[in-house]
Amino acid sequence: MTGLRDLAIGIHRQDGHTDIAAALRHAARNHLQPLTAFGPT
Repeated sequence: MTGLRDLAIGIHRQDGHTDIAAALRHAARNHLQPLTAFGPT
């Protein structure tokens, strides 16, 4: 679980987010947003 959380934090940092907690809350509400960081959609 720690590895998955670290992956999510790393992806948000690459996207330019500085407030990781807010970015994680936003991603939890919008299920498509994490996919756009990977680029398949």
